[in-house]
Amino acid sequence: MLNLQFEMGLTNLLERQIISASLDDYQYFEPRANAMIPQNIRKKHILGAIKEAERSGIPKNRVSKKYLLVYMDKTYPPKYLISLANKHANGKELNPKAFYGGTESNEFLRQLGFKVVKRQTSLKSRPEQSKPHNVLFKSKIPHNERCPNCKETVMALLGKIYGKVEANYKLHIGVSPEDFRDNAHYKILKEIYQGLQKHRGYKKFTKAKMLPRCDFFIPNPGFIVEFDESQHFTAPRRIALEQYPEDFGSGFDIQRWIGLCEQTNSRDNDPPYRDEQRAWYDTLRDFLPELEDLKLKPTARLYSKEMQWCALSPDNPEDVIRFKNLVENKYRKHENWVATVVALSGRKYNNDERLQALSRIVEEVLQNTRGDGVILFPAGWLNAGKKRKPRNLYDGTAAFVKTILSRKRRNVVVALGIDGRDDVDQVAIAINKNGIEAIGRKFHPTREEEEYLDRAKDHLSLEDNHKRVFSLNGKKYFLAVCYDSFGIRQKKLPGIGIDVVLNHVHRFNPKGERSSGEVYFAKNGFAGASKEWGCLVFGAAVFFDREIPKRWPTGVYWNRGNKSIQNWRYDDNPIKWRSQLSIGIKKDVALVRIYSL
Repeated sequence: MLNLQFEMGLTNLLERQIISASLDDYQYFEPRANAMIPQNIRKKHILGAIKEAERSGIPKNRVSKKYLLVYMDKTYPPKYLISLANKHANGKELNPKAFYGGTESNEFLRQLGFKVVKRQTSLKSRPEQSKPHNVLFKSKIPHNERCPNCKETVMALLGKIYGKVEANYKLHIGVSPEDFRDNAHYKILKEIYQGLQKHRGYKKFTKAKMLPRCDFFIPNPGFIVEFDESQHFTAPRRIALEQYPEDFGSGFDIQRWIGLCEQTNSRDNDPPYRDEQRAWYDTLRDFLPELEDLKLKPTARLYSKEMQWCALSPDNPEDVIRFKNLVENKYRKHENWVATVVALSGRKYNNDERLQALSRIVEEVLQNTRGDGVILFPAGWLNAGKKRKPRNLYDGTAAFVKTILSRKRRNVVVALGIDGRDDVDQVAIAINKNGIEAIGRKFHPTREEEEYLDRAKDHLSLEDNHKRVFSLNGKKYFLAVCYDSFGIRQKKLPGIGIDVVLNHVHRFNPKGERSSGEVYFAKNGFAGASKEWGCLVFGAAVFFDREIPKRWPTGVYWNRGNKSIQNWRYDDNPIKWRSQLSIGIKKDVALVRIYSL
């Protein structure tokens, strides 16, 4: 996979390494008996060969089957490097038949200060098609997390996706808590540092003045990737992670990392304070995006045992897409998402069944996303009954949702519809882990509802002392109940800086019955509101006793200029969901689509 040609920051690092080579690198070695490798090849020539290999790739017939030279977390075929190095030292590439591989080549390179290891898996053992990312690939050849090819593969995949990647990247960041005195997180960093000091009594465990190098740096879009092996999952690391703020925007699942610390409980006593030191440095790498001058996305962490990374192939498009989704799901912080819930249901249901379904759906969405977002349920998901008002369900529903969300270190909003008094009252309610965030009453009735609907005064009036607009990470969300999206367009309502309309739709009946026009709703409701306000519109609905149409859009954005909405087609819609979940709930099914904003 080293034959992938992409520009990497390693080139610059190699150049700096060559310039700063010590005098020891230029000494001649005593020729061994029968040695066939020119003895004027020095370390600087091997470094030049590595640089050339990065630029031009490794020929297939020169890939090493038994041994690898390890340099800056990447691996190279030892004999091929010596052949290339001779070109830098003596003007031409050395014929591989002129010297031996194995002991001769390896010992020569080791004397120059390079690390040569026996490879633990061969390229031939890699499957052409990879398995799902949560499966450990099986091979007849033993594999463990020390496999040098795994990091090599991770870097190649990152390069394939993002272009420039810099390995062993140096950030000029101090390691003392006092270096961050002017930072908003100084207090918490100091508390973490002091907690590590108290753990075993080691007061001074930061020997370096600057933060050690990070595994990988991706300049565009700007984030760090760390490859965590077992030695990172220790008691001190758990102590540090447990003190992270609840709203900390991590590029990995903090609770999972805490669990891995408890499960692995690794120990490294060389030096005695090594675990505290490693935990502190990992903490600083996690907090890098919080340093205002760096402006990085959250640090992404990959668990070395999550899969056999070297079984992935940068030449396999499916592997590349899978790896990209894995990484970007980790580093997403303030890139909000919206999950739309469309249910296939029978017409008889009760609130207990709907709450159980809600709980299952929310848990599934949280397991398949990172960062913050909104889970959008249909209108009338709960019903207060023929005589009671929706208000009677507010507190109980909020408490139920809070219980689910409070276990997560994320800002997630669950938005659902509650009807009451035999559909006289139709409202939408948004709930986060702190309670009710917003409530909106339907303000635009259908013709049939004109006579009986208890509607809101206008699209901005308060309901139960709550606004219908809420914010999440700088984006403004508007709660629309069913035909309210039609009202936005038909009434030419003034825009109020809304980024997202959340349209809670009631139901679509079987074809031939009233309220069965899902295409009409997508065109005149979703697309119409998006055109009027120039924002994203997402919808959720229930399909009673009929299959959910595969192409029915639950997310719409208008980009057709002055084109009439009557001429709008599904193919005109530019946004697509990034993933889709099908969740079985007893005899019903929920189709959940997750969109990135």
